[in-house]
Amino acid sequence: MSWNNDDKSTYNSFIDKYKNILVMFFILFSFLSLKLFYLQVIRGSFYRNVSEHQRLNTTHERASRGIVYDSKGKIIIGNDSNYVALFYPFEQQYMPSEDTIEQLNRILKRDIKPFIDKGWRYGRVVKIADNLTLEEVFKIQEKKLFLPGITVVKEPKRIYFNSVENAPVTGYVGEVRADELETLETDGYKAGDFIGRGGIEQSYDRYLRGIDGGLDLEVNAKGQHQKAFSYRAPKIGNSVYLTIDDDIQKVAYEALTKTTTGKGAAVVIDVRTGAVKALVSCPSYDTNKVFTGEYRKYLKDKKLPLFNRAIQALYPPGSTFKIITFIAAMEYLHLNPEHTEECNGKFELGDRVYACSSKAGHGRINLIRAMTVSCNVYFYQLGLDLGIRALVKWAKTFYLGEATGIDIPSEKKGFVPTPEWKKARMKMIWLKGDTVIFAIGQGALWVTPLQMAATMTAVANKGIYFKPYIVEKVIDAENNNILYKHSPETKAKIIARDDVWKQLNKALTNVVEKGTAVRTKLKNIKIAAKTGTAQNPHGEDHAWVVAYAPADNPEIALAVIVENGGSGGVISVPVAREIFKQYFNISDSGEEPAKKMTNRTRQITGKGNTNVQN
Repeated sequence: MSWNNDDKSTYNSFIDKYKNILVMFFILFSFLSLKLFYLQVIRGSFYRNVSEHQRLNTTHERASRGIVYDSKGKIIIGNDSNYVALFYPFEQQYMPSEDTIEQLNRILKRDIKPFIDKGWRYGRVVKIADNLTLEEVFKIQEKKLFLPGITVVKEPKRIYFNSVENAPVTGYVGEVRADELETLETDGYKAGDFIGRGGIEQSYDRYLRGIDGGLDLEVNAKGQHQKAFSYRAPKIGNSVYLTIDDDIQKVAYEALTKTTTGKGAAVVIDVRTGAVKALVSCPSYDTNKVFTGEYRKYLKDKKLPLFNRAIQALYPPGSTFKIITFIAAMEYLHLNPEHTEECNGKFELGDRVYACSSKAGHGRINLIRAMTVSCNVYFYQLGLDLGIRALVKWAKTFYLGEATGIDIPSEKKGFVPTPEWKKARMKMIWLKGDTVIFAIGQGALWVTPLQMAATMTAVANKGIYFKPYIVEKVIDAENNNILYKHSPETKAKIIARDDVWKQLNKALTNVVEKGTAVRTKLKNIKIAAKTGTAQNPHGEDHAWVVAYAPADNPEIALAVIVENGGSGGVISVPVAREIFKQYFNISDSGEEPAKKMTNRTRQITGKGNTNVQN
C-alpha cells in the first residue's frame, strides 16, 4: 500500500496524537497507582482505623465515682441508683405510634415526643427521662410489650451523708458545661459527663472519676445504629479517705445553728500534722438537692448558704490578733511580761479617744493580765511601741495575707494593710490611730476562720506551722493499692524565744481559767484560748474564739466565729466547748463516758469614739 503526501501527513498527525494520549494515560495510570499505593500501603492502617471508627459508635454507661470516707471509716459520699428511660431506634422498623407516645406521656407525666423524634431522626439512642420513680419504672416494665424500643436502665447517682454539715468539705458534682468542653476534652471529658464542683469533689476529681463502660454499636452509612456487638463494664472511681471527723463536723454545725444568728464557721485542726478534723460553714445547703427545684431557695437566701465562710469569708480578727501583738512585743521589744500599764477605760491619742473593753478600766495590769481580760488600752500602747512595720512583719510571719494552701478550691488569702497600700488606695497617709487599732486586730486587717485556726496550730506548736489538709490518702478501689498518701508539710518555722511561747501559753490558759473564755472550761482538760469581738461597720459585731487543747500537750486547735454574734466570750465560746467535748469524749457532767459505738452502716449501690468589746 502506498501513501501520498497528504495521507502521510494525516497518518503522522494521528500517530503523534496517539502517542500523546498513551503518554497521558501512562502518567494518569502512574499517578493513580502511586496514590493507591500511598493510601493502601503507606497510609492503609490509618484509614482502616478511620473507617472502623466511622463504622462503630459507642453508647456510654457512666461509671460510679469513688467512695469517700471520714477519718473513722464512715462513708460520707457514696452512690445510689438513678433509673433512666432510653429509646433505642435502631431496634425498630417503624416510628413509635402516637398511642405509644401518649402512654409514655401519661406514665412519666411529661412530654417525651421531642426526644423520640430526635432519636428516630438521627438514629441515635436518646435519654427520654431520668430520675424515674419506682412506680414509673414498674409501669413501663408492665407495658414493655406495648412500648417498643423503650428500655429502663440504672445510672449511678451521687449521695451525700450529713450532706448539709459536710457541704463545705465535699462539694458536689454537676454536668460538664458546653463552654468547658474545649479545655476539658484533652482530659477525656465529653458532653454529658459529670465533674466535681467545689470541695474535694473538685480538687480530687481525677481520682474520684470512674472509667465509663458501654455498648459498642455498628452504624450504617447514614450514622444510624444497626446492632450492638460488645459490652464493657464501667469501673468505679478510687476511694478517698479524709482527715475530717464526721461526728465533730456534725456537733460543730449543730452548735453554730443554736447561736444568736445561726451564721458563722468553725475549723478544727490536728496540731501534730495539720489534718483538718472539721471545717463547717453555717448556714449550709443540702448537696443532695443541687440542681433540683429546691436549690433555687439557696440562691435567694440572704444568709448565703452557698458561701463557704470557713475559707472564703473575710473578717477582722479582733482581739484574737493580740496573740501576735503579744509575741511581737516580747520578741521584738524584749518586753518583760511583768511590765505594767495603767488602764482607766480609755486611750487618748491626739483628739481621738479609743475605748477599752471595760469602761471602768482594768487599773494597773501586766502583760499576762492584759491578755487574760483582753485589755485594749495595754495593747494600744504596745502597738505604738512596736510601730506598724513590726506589726505587719509579725502578721506576715504568721502567714496572714496569704492562702494556707488547703486542698479544696476557692480559698481566700485575706489581707494585711500597709502604709503603702493606704497611700495608693485611699490617697491618705498612715496614722498612729491606724497602728493602735491594727494592734488589736481591727481596721483593714482581714482573715479567714481557716487562717486563724492555722495560726493557733503554730502557737500550740511553738512556731511550727503545718499546711492544713483534708485528704489523707487515695486507694485504688480494685486492688487496694495506695495511689496517694499525704505527707505533712510545714512552712518556715516562726522563730521566737522559748520563754515567749511559755508566757503566751500561760496567758492563754489564764483566759480560760479566769478570763474572757471561762465558759470554755472543761474538767480534766486544760484549754488555752483567746476571745475577740470584731467590729463590723455594716452591722452587729462578729464573735471570735481561737483555742487549743490540752494546753500542756496540744492535740487540736480551733477557730470559731459567729457572724454578727456580738461578744466572743459569750457567743462563740459555747461552740468551741461543744467541739472540745466531742473530741475528748466528755459528757456534760465533765466525766468521760463509756465508749460509744460510732460506726454506722450505709448501703452503697453501684460500686470618732472607738469602742471594742471582747
